[in-house]
Amino acid sequence: MCQKKINIFYNKRGFTLIEVLLSIVILSFVVSGMFMFFTNAMTYTTYNQSKTVAINIARGVIHYMERLDFQTISEYTTDHITQQTPFIRLDASSCANSSLFPDEHVCKAVFSPTVNNVTYDEEDVQAWLIPYDQTIWSQIKTNPSTEFPDPLTQAIQQEKEPVEDVSNYLLRLYVTVRSNNEVIVLKGVIANESIR
Repeated sequence: MCQKKINIFYNKRGFTLIEVLLSIVILSFVVSGMFMFFTNAMTYTTYNQSKTVAINIARGVIHYMERLDFQTISEYTTDHITQQTPFIRLDASSCANSSLFPDEHVCKAVFSPTVNNVTYDEEDVQAWLIPYDQTIWSQIKTNPSTEFPDPLTQAIQQEKEPVEDVSNYLLRLYVTVRSNNEVIVLKGVIANESIR
């Protein structure tokens, strides 16, 4: 009797080749689905991280520009605006201008930062100054410059025209940051010290 039990124990049937192959196919579908999920999650996280860095760089430029002397920037803008270019474009190469930027090293750190081992240069971080002048604003809205990145042109087109003349007190500031072939645009205002 004891021998019979042992024979029954060893007589159990195993998996067939078809069952093994079918289980491998099902398992591979499950694993590939999970792999795709984690790959997409990683890509999405990386994209959001670079976008957050770009927004923070733009905020840093706005904060830095808002702290500069309004009168100096306003005079510089008035002196350098022409009919062909009714705006001022500033980037890291502009930091050598000591009349605008008192400390060149601070300016370069703001306009050309290195974040997560990625260095942003003149083509990546730019500040655009546009006076609150009705004629200039109408010209820019109707005929935007080809120098403007497309997102900046769209942001300008969505702006409303100022009701009052505030050109003695305010200066428009747009900051564009290019990250992963996408341009982030933030708007700021440089205000006269008398109304800060």
